[in-house]
Amino acid sequence: MKKNNKGFTLVELIVVLVILAILAAILVPTLLGYIDRARSEKDFSTAQTVRVAAQATIDQAYGDGYKTDNGNTKTAVTKIAEMEGVLANTTATYGDTVYTLSGVSKTDVTAFSFNYSGGIITGGSVTVKGHVYYLVNGAWQTTAPATP
Repeated sequence: MKKNNKGFTLVELIVVLVILAILAAILVPTLLGYIDRARSEKDFSTAQTVRVAAQATIDQAYGDGYKTDNGNTKTAVTKIAEMEGVLANTTATYGDTVYTLSGVSKTDVTAFSFNYSGGIITGGSVTVKGHVYYLVNGAWQTTAPATP
């Protein structure tokens, strides 16, 4: 009587499992790095969207001839200086306009503040999901700019 054993031995199964564990140990950190990079790029994109919405709100205020409560038209520089909600989300009227135009959630974007010159945003920061993104020389970065 001949015994016909078909299948894998315990040693072969262990070798295969060890190889799979090594591959997983190599691939998982790499994949997590890709996921983190994708999240960061999405947050940079969100910050840029908020900047564009703030700039659009400033441009609209210029076009509308921003009026004071008593109906007097302000000069362009004064108009922008009074639009605290565009430059920092502290005034409900313009801050809400920026949130509405950008389509972002107030829970995701908790703060923003912009510098301007001549009605054009030149710098600032946006806080997205607890991370602060800084606009410096037209580019977004995660580190605060050096103060001169």
